[in-house]
Amino acid sequence: MKKIKLLLIFTTIFLSTDLLAQIYKYKDENGSWVFSDKKPTHTSKIEKIKTPSSHHRKVKPKVYISSENDSFNLIAKNPYFAPIQIKLTLHEHGITFHKTVPARSKSVVLKNVDPNAKYRYWWVLGDPEASAEIVAYQAPVASKQEFKITQSFNGRFSHSHQPNQYAIDIAMPIGTYIGAARAGTVILVKDDYHMGGKNRYFLDKANYIQVLHEDGTYAGYYHILMGSALVKPGDRVNPGDPLAMSGSSGYSTGPHLHFALFKNKGFARESIPFLLHNGDGKTFSPKSGIYISNQTYKK
Repeated sequence: MKKIKLLLIFTTIFLSTDLLAQIYKYKDENGSWVFSDKKPTHTSKIEKIKTPSSHHRKVKPKVYISSENDSFNLIAKNPYFAPIQIKLTLHEHGITFHKTVPARSKSVVLKNVDPNAKYRYWWVLGDPEASAEIVAYQAPVASKQEFKITQSFNGRFSHSHQPNQYAIDIAMPIGTYIGAARAGTVILVKDDYHMGGKNRYFLDKANYIQVLHEDGTYAGYYHILMGSALVKPGDRVNPGDPLAMSGSSGYSTGPHLHFALFKNKGFARESIPFLLHNGDGKTFSPKSGIYISNQTYKK
């Protein structure tokens, strides 16, 4: 009996620490606000911030059998604010179907099926027929401060293969505001995890925001600080609008923003190359080692 009680107490403590992260807010020597998970030693004026998980409802696309007028149909339901592509395989016939389902809608994948039919399905975000426009993106920061690109396209550390081949990492202190790089609609928001590290365990733990653009591409902003999301699915955003704060959640060696542009290419999520622009309207390809802001960049 004592062992059972101890186990229950330990479980409660573990869950509590997973839901709350301790962040310290203070001013540095230059008078600028700093957000960090490490307690500073050079100042006595420290504000402790506990960032609770937002725990957004985890809804996903699904396929189910529905009856209508004495017949049975396979229906695909898409709850996202972006189109998806469904791939469905009927076990008995070994037949595979593809169906693009518009945002926030239901679609019939197959009519007149056996009500006891067995099937499997997979889905990918995005419309495979959409064609990416040639657009220069604003630097994904909401600050005039400059930040260094530490890894760019085809980077050796983690950008050598799809879906991260054409992504950039921007070093940012914890608590830096991230800005929308292009106008669009927020698709998904996850900001319920506070830990990070260079371990395979963290590969699927990163917090992120995804934004759909008019041409069918969508941007991903990754490793955001737990509880810092300023937008929710369905919100419209414009270039420069604050989305969240930078952090180091998930597979990460330190505070930074991982930014990438994606497209559904034949039932596969792939990152695609993009250009950035500065305040003068000049465009450039993001390279490792350069500094960017929402207005300027320099080598």
